[in-house]
Amino acid sequence: MQDQIPIHKKYRWKGSRTLTTFLLLIGLSFGAHAQTKNVLVVAIPGDVPVINSGITTDIASSHMSGQVYSTLVRLSPAGDVIPSLAESWNISDDGLNYTFNLFDNVKWHDGTEFSAEDVAWSLWNVNKEFNGPSSGLLAAVESIEALDKNTVVFKLKYPYPPLLRGLAYFNSSAILPKHLYDADVTPLENPANLAPVGTGPFKFKEYVRGSHITFDRNPDYHLDKLPFADQVIFQIIPNDTTRALALQSGQVDFIPYYAMPLGEVEMLREAPEVEVTFAKRMIAGIYMAFLNTRHEALGKKEVRQALYHALNRDEMLEKAGFGYGKVSAGPISSEQQIFYTDSVKQYDYDPAKAEAMLDAAGYPRGSDGKRLQLRVSYDLKEGPMNNAAQLMRSYLNAVGVDLQIQGMESAAWRDSAFTKWNFDITMGSFSTGPDPAVGVERLYVCRMIEPLMARNASGYCNPELDKIFEEASKESNEARRVELYQQVQGILAENAPHWWLWDRLYPIAYNSELEGIVDDLTGYGALETVRWKQ
Repeated sequence: MQDQIPIHKKYRWKGSRTLTTFLLLIGLSFGAHAQTKNVLVVAIPGDVPVINSGITTDIASSHMSGQVYSTLVRLSPAGDVIPSLAESWNISDDGLNYTFNLFDNVKWHDGTEFSAEDVAWSLWNVNKEFNGPSSGLLAAVESIEALDKNTVVFKLKYPYPPLLRGLAYFNSSAILPKHLYDADVTPLENPANLAPVGTGPFKFKEYVRGSHITFDRNPDYHLDKLPFADQVIFQIIPNDTTRALALQSGQVDFIPYYAMPLGEVEMLREAPEVEVTFAKRMIAGIYMAFLNTRHEALGKKEVRQALYHALNRDEMLEKAGFGYGKVSAGPISSEQQIFYTDSVKQYDYDPAKAEAMLDAAGYPRGSDGKRLQLRVSYDLKEGPMNNAAQLMRSYLNAVGVDLQIQGMESAAWRDSAFTKWNFDITMGSFSTGPDPAVGVERLYVCRMIEPLMARNASGYCNPELDKIFEEASKESNEARRVELYQQVQGILAENAPHWWLWDRLYPIAYNSELEGIVDDLTGYGALETVRWKQ
């Protein structure tokens, strides 16, 4: 039995004795809530590897980081850039200098004074080095300098319009404490990754693996009247149905999009005390499969194209994604309407065409009816991927490809796919926003073929494509940027180093007595504005 923890109960238990017994049988215990506390309980599907988004793009880890760390700026519910650690900022007329004026007297949760040196050091030495989106976001930055305690200046090599908005995202731009990370140990192994010290609205309290992660209100938070909650508890509930039942019964208060059991959405819609809606996520995600182009067969464009035609992505969306999305046209999500185009090479479901293309590519069926054997890996915590893998195996088997399924725990999957490149096909959800220069470029350019999470694990390298990406990232004229990114989509769709499965929609569910849940446009930021209705 797991440790009991205080759970907020806005409503009394309304489940049956059968439901209670079911929860106990699977090892999930709920304690009684102390009514004097204003507690928010969030259901998540599993343990997080670290609580430091500076070194990972794991969504749950980024969500934890969003509670304890801060960014220079953040986004308002309307999408405007507003203060966070920076009280104000100025951009030079030529777009080459960004000066941020920081709030005075901000302290780290351990009492150490926060300063501009923390901003300059952590973004340059941790985020830029170890975080995929950050490495793209900061590619245009020549230097980050602390002019004095409360002033930091970004000097750019060329104008880069996505910079300011990108600095609002916790998955790329959380500011870490220099006094803890400027150490002999690599940031990847720093003990602070699991005992974080931030400047954010909540202080880390404890992490009990398999049970919960708790954050307490930061009484010294520099933004007035925030946060509203006294405590945030992330309750680990691996079973999809149990997460939904826990919300329906009032034992948890919020299921974020990355923990949302898609098969339970309609049931939750019928619950009178539950609100189901879609998260507004400017970061725009696609479920996609990286293809390891180092593999003899997958190194051939014609094979990648053929197998793409073998996938019934409409059925995958309906059966694995429960219809919450749109079949992808290419490497930029249709949610990014400015840059998106479907006027690129398309891969309709056509098994006969796939077979003919495989024959022509030199992979005929053998005497056993098989052409080749491949493996597909994915993170078990990414719910839809298990069904997607099962469907993929049936589609590929129909055209003579034996597909082995390798669902893995999060840490093992990241290590296998993104550090060791030990995969043939690996699947997951990856963002293409908030701007293609941040979300898309990192996955395809040659310089990002590095053994780090959310980089170019496929090993695809196209110098012509790199030049277009570089030009687009420097271009200040939006119409020209759109044109360049449409060229990017055309080249990638033709070469198919990934299979883009479906563009995600993000259903979330929460107690209808809560306000402020959808204030955060990033989808994994601080829960500082979430509050109970009076």
